[in-house]
Amino acid sequence: MSNVVRPAFVISVPASDGERFAIIRPEAMIAGMFPLKPAEGMFEAMKRFISSAPLLTESELRAELTSIGLTDEAVTAQIQRARRQRKFNEGTSWEQITTIGFRNREGQEVVRKTGREGTTLDQRVFVLRCSVCGHEYDCDGCDIYDRLCPSCQDVSG
Repeated sequence: MSNVVRPAFVISVPASDGERFAIIRPEAMIAGMFPLKPAEGMFEAMKRFISSAPLLTESELRAELTSIGLTDEAVTAQIQRARRQRKFNEGTSWEQITTIGFRNREGQEVVRKTGREGTTLDQRVFVLRCSVCGHEYDCDGCDIYDRLCPSCQDVSG
């Protein structure tokens, strides 16, 4: 048996009897999500995979992560990161972000969803309008949250 610590990350999951955690290993996640089921997108596949993951209490999680070689500080950092991510996801959902009228912090507003496939797997193209200059442009749904206007804000190009 190898002493190599495989990469993993922790997610926090609300449960009826309190918070639970799952340890997600990328290779297991990929094997559990693919192939996608008919008419299933990436988000649905991830939810399906996570719902099959064993859920642990915080003390069980700490014991498990310590047993695979993480320090107490690293374990605490994983738990804090998982809680921050869950809090972020509770306040912002992909359904909100892709809703017509959603405006990101850069002032880019969702105008409409198109029927076109995006450049990223399982994404649709949305039309955004800049509230600064009025420019309308196409954008993959996954990029809406932090998108800059290509006409007046994006100086990288």
